[in-house]
Amino acid sequence: MNKRAILFSLFLISVCVPFYFSYALSVDNSITSEDELAIKSLELASVCENISGSYDKEVLCLLAIQSSVQSIGEVRCAVASDIVEPSDFLRRNYGCCFDRARFIEKASGYFGFETRRVFLIQPYEGVSVFNYLPLRQMSHATSEILTSRGWLGVDSNEPFILLSERGTPTIYKNAINNIDAFRQMTPRNFYTEKLDVIYGLYSRHGNFHGKNFPGPEYVLSELLWNWH
Repeated sequence: MNKRAILFSLFLISVCVPFYFSYALSVDNSITSEDELAIKSLELASVCENISGSYDKEVLCLLAIQSSVQSIGEVRCAVASDIVEPSDFLRRNYGCCFDRARFIEKASGYFGFETRRVFLIQPYEGVSVFNYLPLRQMSHATSEILTSRGWLGVDSNEPFILLSERGTPTIYKNAINNIDAFRQMTPRNFYTEKLDVIYGLYSRHGNFHGKNFPGPEYVLSELLWNWH
């Protein structure tokens, strides 16, 4: 291959790879009209509207969102070809952590909260570099939601939120590192194993959010939290 062909190949790679990641694999967190209908079906306005500045009301709202979403259908995971947006989850009437985390985050965003996806994973053979590959590691999708007192872990499948004994909001990384103080975290055998915490990773196969391109789906602004 001559020098011109090498330079042209490098140019194509430098253009196509960023485009692929930015277009094909980025997740859109905007709330659509279908999302609004799904969120309104939860009937949470009386608990979640006009709560700005009241931490206690924020917690009650987030508990209500969590409870409502967790009451939908049976806990059975969607397959890779399924879409996990709230309206799709409602129509399917089953889902697990990915579907429920997505609905909790969309509903929280609708009522004015900032959210970020938390992906918990047992690293493959203890090597974290494989975390972004679907190698059948034990994993869990859940959420952290920003309250007026800080980020609060809100689980997707289990009915717990990460409040300290004093009622202080806690993030997953801190709770995992102080597991004896957070006995409510279940299943216990998952949280007592070595876990990596990744912000902003929404799936490792590229299908859940509708574009169906292979690769890890992500939100860039949330990925940046991994370096805070």
